[in-house]
Amino acid sequence: MPALSKEQKRFLEKYTLQYMEHLDEEAEYLEGRGLLELARSRGLGVVRNPPPQHSMFEGSIAIPYLTDFGPVNMRFRCMKNHDCKEFNHGKYSMMKGWHANLYNVQQFSEAEDWIAVTEGEFDALTLQASGIPAVGVPGSTMWKEHWPNVFEDFSIVYVFTDGDTAGEKMWERWSHEVSNCVRVKMPSGEDVNSFFLRHGAEALRAKVKR
Repeated sequence: MPALSKEQKRFLEKYTLQYMEHLDEEAEYLEGRGLLELARSRGLGVVRNPPPQHSMFEGSIAIPYLTDFGPVNMRFRCMKNHDCKEFNHGKYSMMKGWHANLYNVQQFSEAEDWIAVTEGEFDALTLQASGIPAVGVPGSTMWKEHWPNVFEDFSIVYVFTDGDTAGEKMWERWSHEVSNCVRVKMPSGEDVNSFFLRHGAEALRAKVKR
């Protein structure tokens, strides 16, 4: 996305810190997914007392896109007990007018000659928790033209895809645009986190042939 203004940076920093104070409201959910510890370290929170721009996300999990220079974006995971499509929004949303970023970009400096990419923030954190350096894309069809340049110095990019139609679409795009990628396909109906919960971190690591 274009460079943030000073006002936008201050806004993200302020509300990242504010929402972090309420993370324990969803501690049980995150613990159940094996992500509570990383969620704390990555600044996740729960939206409480939001500004007008975030009012529609009240009660959602806030997922800041942190960099070494602070947050540059934020997405929200709806936690309400309803069918999100019936309320004309997705399970995951972001502020109107903000653009897609790669998530968990600190992993670029922590990875060596290979890295993984997957759909979604929670799946990226799941891979990281399993000992696999990983970044996430905010949706299987999300794409930015400069992303291949970001990955060109890695010998291998492992693309972890969900076992569904969206996963097929993601792989179609990445295999076409990124020459050094290798697919890691989850079983039918599974994503990275559900596979991790069912089979464990070692089973995920075994899918990365090093």
